Amino acid sequence: MSNYLPFEEDIERIVIVHDIGAVTLRVNRRARRIILRLDEEGEVVVTVPHASLFEEASAFVLERRSWILRERDRRRTAPPPVLPYDSPSLSFEAAAEMLVERLAELATKSRLAPNGVAIRRQRTMWGSCSPNGRININWKTARLPKHLRDYVLLHEIAHLRHRSHGVRFWRLLDRLVGGDARALDRELRHWPLALL
Repeated sequence: MSNYLPFEEDIERIVIVHDIGAVTLRVNRRARRIILRLDEEGEVVVTVPHASLFEEASAFVLERRSWILRERDRRRTAPPPVLPYDSPSLSFEAAAEMLVERLAELATKSRLAPNGVAIRRQRTMWGSCSPNGRININWKTARLPKHLRDYVLLHEIAHLRHRSHGVRFWRLLDRLVGGDARALDRELRHWPLALL
């Protein structure tokens, strides 16, 4: 049996690691390195480049075992996060309609048109842009304040021209948002998806 993870993007494999528990390994062919994070529930999610060795990903998790356990403990003792304001209550259908309409407006204004749009019930991401130019947006984006909602949409629109988060991407995004895109990105981090 091969030691390599499957090549296809979005393939997930769940492994059990001693003292850590379930670890989700996700293959992403655009990833340049192994990335480890904890999701909202404290579960370990590891994103790996295509054809990464299974053993290499497992070793990466074990090397960061103490950080994982410390971070989980810190989260348990931290006060629960609260939203900066009362978010509007919207159905999935109403949110999807509003987001598709607003994305179309912003795409027309920026002169960057996606090859398709999908509104999804994602657990960890605000949005994504596929290599073929299809934009996926988390339906909870509709519950953000207007300036942050537009930031998420414009962030994915900017990926239609620049796939990575390099200097040219941020320069374009600054132009699209009419200001400091990195400040908006920092502000967005105060909005936990799990609370919306």
